[in-house]
Order: sequence, then C-alpha cells, then structure tokens
Amino acid sequence: MTDNSNRIFWGVDCGSSEIKVVALDPAGKLLLKRKQKTLFPLRDHVHHALAGEDGDLSPFEAIGSDVIKPGHKIVATGYGRKYVSFADDALTEIKAHFIGVEQQLDLKKAYSIIDIGGQDSKIIAIDHSKVDQFIINRKCAAGTGAYIEELGHRLEVSLADMTALARNNDKKLSLNSFCTVFSGQEVIKVLMNGERVENIIYALYSSVVKRVMEMTAITTDIVIFSGGVLTFHPKLVEMFTEKLTEINPEMETILAPNAQYCGAIGAAIYGKTT
Repeated sequence: MTDNSNRIFWGVDCGSSEIKVVALDPAGKLLLKRKQKTLFPLRDHVHHALAGEDGDLSPFEAIGSDVIKPGHKIVATGYGRKYVSFADDALTEIKAHFIGVEQQLDLKKAYSIIDIGGQDSKIIAIDHSKVDQFIINRKCAAGTGAYIEELGHRLEVSLADMTALARNNDKKLSLNSFCTVFSGQEVIKVLMNGERVENIIYALYSSVVKRVMEMTAITTDIVIFSGGVLTFHPKLVEMFTEKLTEINPEMETILAPNAQYCGAIGAAIYGKTT
C-alpha cells in the first residue's frame, strides 16, 4: 500500500499555445510549475514537459518511459487532454479552471471567471462553490490569444511590449472588424495612413474586451481573471476592469494567483480528491 505522505499529484494543461505542468504534495502545496510551447506530436511534448530535464522531479520511472512511479498521479486538462494516453484521468477546462481558482482564493460570494485562451475564451459563473453556468466562444479567433498574437505579428511587435505601447496611446481608436483576417487588412490600412502603433494596439485590446463582454451578461460583483493571456497583458486586465466597473460600480476584479497555471492546478487538485 502506498504511503499517502509520499504521493505527488500532477496536473497538465495541454493548451493550444503552451503546455503547463504543476505538481502538488498531499497537502496541496505547489512543488513545481513549468511550461513549454505546444508542439507536435502533442503526446511526446506533454511527456517531455512532465518529465522535465535530467534530475528534475518527474512522475516517470525512467527517461522515455510511460511507466508512472508508485504514488504519482497525472490528470490532464485543456484542448489536448484526450491525447495524453498515460494520464490517469482527465477533466474539462471549465472544471479545471474553476477548481484552480476556488482552491487558491477563499471567496464566499458568487463570482465569475474570465479565461482567455489561445483558441477560445470562456466566462464561467460560480455560485455556492459550484459552476452555475458557462459560455465558450469557439466561433472565431476574435477575443482570443490567437487574435492578439496574429495582429502583433502583423505589427512586428512582441507580445511582451504590447502593454507598454498600449499605455502610451493618445487616441481611443477602434477596429471595426472582429475577424482576424479582416482585422489584419484593417491594421495594414490604418498603418499606411500613418496611425501610431500605440493606438492600434489599444484598439486591438479594445476589440478583445468588446468581443468577450458580448458573450454574456456578467451578473456577479466579483470577476476573477485566469489564464496566460490575461497574465501577460496587464493592460488588457485594466481595460476589462474599466469596462466592468462602468457597468457595475460595485465590481471587484482579481487576477488569480498563478493565473496561467490555474487549469493545471485544478487538474492536480482534482486528482488529489478523486
């Protein structure tokens, strides 16, 4: 029988842009978190992300092996979760982000989670520590990380520089199109007309906020931001907060602890409790 004190619970979030991995001890303490770019074949790169480098904590018996060490448990989430054949279990992104947020924040009131992923965006309403309802945008790239990344590429601006540039805008410019293809054409046109890059990036962020806010009405007084996109675009968080407080002056917004890893943390906690 395995000594429960030596158990390690692994969560792996197979996102469209990055693979995120965490390990928890039986008390729920975060032992490690690491990430790498999502590449294919997906299964092999998820395996590498879990195994780490030589000498790192790993759930596998040996390098290149799929045999999981006694006392280790792996749970997968994210769009690629079904391709992780060596995982012990899997759960949806909705449930994973909910558990990851719920366990890190002691929230007594109803709240909503906004998670912007690489290929979709989600709004999850939580009431009495349960998922009340949720909505996912998968119809187009608008309002997702892919939308930001593609237009950043067209502008030849790194993602790391976007927030600083957007904060230096001198005009509240709007992009009329929500489609990535047509927005790209629109960006080229406004650039040719001499528009400042700072104003275009501000407009890009505005488009993301508008698209996500149109998904559904947010009726809670607390909104939690989760995921990598909102972690690495602080200006986007500020603009969401501004819009949300315009609608509801009582609104409180919080960037979740370990926001990029919330899905992986939720998966690991799920493994610990099942």
